Amino acid sequence: MEPLWKRSRASKQDQNEDRYDGEWAVEEVVELAGVAGDKALVVKSEARHHAISARLDKPIDPAQNGVVLQYEVKLQNTLNCGGAYAKLLTSPMTGEFSDSTPYTIMFGPDKCGESKLHMIYRHLNPVTGNYTEHHLQKAPVPPTDSLTHLYTLVIGTNNSFVISIDGVEKKTGSLLEDFEPPVNPAREIDDPRDSKPVDWVDDEQVPDSGATKPEDWDEDAPAMVLDEDAAKPEKWLEDEPLMVEDPAAVKPEDWDDDEDGDWAPPMVANPRCADADGCGPWKRPLKRNADYKGPWSPPLIDNPAYKGKWAPRRIANPDYFEDLAVYKLAKIDAIGFELWTMQSGITFDNIYVGDNVETAERIAKNVWKPKHDTEVALREARNPRPVEKTKSKLDGVLELFKVRVGDISASVADFYGRARHEGIVEAVRQDRSGASAVVMAVGGLVWLAWNLVALVRFIVGLASPAPPAPVAATNAPNASPDATASTSARTSASYSAAVKRKTKKSS
Repeated sequence: MEPLWKRSRASKQDQNEDRYDGEWAVEEVVELAGVAGDKALVVKSEARHHAISARLDKPIDPAQNGVVLQYEVKLQNTLNCGGAYAKLLTSPMTGEFSDSTPYTIMFGPDKCGESKLHMIYRHLNPVTGNYTEHHLQKAPVPPTDSLTHLYTLVIGTNNSFVISIDGVEKKTGSLLEDFEPPVNPAREIDDPRDSKPVDWVDDEQVPDSGATKPEDWDEDAPAMVLDEDAAKPEKWLEDEPLMVEDPAAVKPEDWDDDEDGDWAPPMVANPRCADADGCGPWKRPLKRNADYKGPWSPPLIDNPAYKGKWAPRRIANPDYFEDLAVYKLAKIDAIGFELWTMQSGITFDNIYVGDNVETAERIAKNVWKPKHDTEVALREARNPRPVEKTKSKLDGVLELFKVRVGDISASVADFYGRARHEGIVEAVRQDRSGASAVVMAVGGLVWLAWNLVALVRFIVGLASPAPPAPVAATNAPNASPDATASTSARTSASYSAAVKRKTKKSS
């Protein structure tokens, strides 16, 4: 692997241990090898930091002819969480390669939670002298199968960029317009020294101090009243109870009145109420009170003291500049891969860094395309396509749910790995999506636990004797305390007897 590729020996801060403990190798591809004996740069370790770099034959100056970056990525062991992006390192590259090494462009696929194709460039602010990272908005989504895929970035001398995957354009745009934050700052900014005056009034409306509550306004009127127009349904049986003793019940042979108490048949729904409009005393329903107005409050009127919404005065931006030649990025003299990944087997091959689009296209046509086509054929021979069946909407929902759960699980795993190696605070700072996934996972587990408890309570409720409950009417009869006590006693006695019978049979 040496001397072309140099593995980073950067150490952890204030420690003698290697920070990048992930292993690399240049070896033959194992999974779906499209070219026999073809060797490539391969990530060999799981859940590790990896860093490796190689110097270019000569520096690339984007200001002259733009820049072209193209390389192949193959995920031999799939990818649940990890990066496969490259960094074009700013000239002169010195010291051990690490995440603090200045880079000009970062480009390539990444997946931790969500999949995206990174495109970031660093621009020198001519006023402050500091570099700022500018991230592509609405980045394309890269494939995550085990085929070899080709990623191409072309930056032109007119500030244009083109991103292609497998030779197909996925994103085009301008370095000036499609990145966040924008390169050129605003001409004017809010004055940070300006503050709102103490006597500034920005309430557009205020309560009318001259208004009084109308004499006929009744704040105590109820919101609901009895519906005097309602009539008892014709089939309402006021003399029929909702629950009656089960006529089919028979006193168990082993029932002991002295030990088990007086036996009484269990209560069942009154069959006469099944076809009736209701049973028991009928009560008038409630309806909304037309005279209800609720608490009174004075109406709002325009505020005579209103001055408008306050805003700080605008001043010229002291850091303003205008750069219309953003493509003139810093020179590049090396390429590096600085990654964290939960999976091994990420493979890089046929890397081109230059300024000639035609050269990149020839590599794609003569090297990548035959390899990719062979891999597709091997995959289809290994896994013949099943007869397609029409997918229902539910299949689509389940598939989306499966993918989302997989993404969340991958993010949680990555966040856990970062937290173990770098501490919880640093993990939260570097991986906000992973921290959010942890919160989502915890919330999902709480929701699942709550539903399991509810299910258990429901099943237990089915196994227990049902208490008396209304069947055919919403207006249940007002049973007397004695009757309620009697019913409860009979139910409890029946349940006690059933338990004792089971106990006797078991013994």
